[in-house]
Amino acid sequence: MSVTTIPATDSAPLTREAGTRLVEGWTALWNGDIAPAEQILSPDFRLHFADDFDGTGSAKTFGRAELTAFISNNSQALTGLTFAADAAPLIDTERGEMACRWIESHAAGDGDIIVKSGIDMFAVTDGRISAVWSLTGNRRFAA
Repeated sequence: MSVTTIPATDSAPLTREAGTRLVEGWTALWNGDIAPAEQILSPDFRLHFADDFDGTGSAKTFGRAELTAFISNNSQALTGLTFAADAAPLIDTERGEMACRWIESHAAGDGDIIVKSGIDMFAVTDGRISAVWSLTGNRRFAA
């Protein structure tokens, strides 16, 4: 099986600083601040889920509008929902790609804290996130 990726365009090469800001904006978005969505996500943005969790499926993809609606609904439904980068993002400036490990936590109905982790892989085009492939685990990565 071969994997093909699309390099960043020459008009807006990805820098480490720009990539870090995009991951920070992505994290803020998942924490319910949907205001920067148009600034950090390209108009043809697609989010591809690699596994199932509430409201998605492995074949499910979201555009920008579907993603912001999904985030808004989850933020209201889950008590204390927070997302955080679990490490500095890996940024390939030549290819216009990034990867980031993250953690999510929220309170369960019985008061226990549920912690999950995942990996997001990003394609960046013209300074905005154009695609994300996201894999969520049912527990936190071991340190």
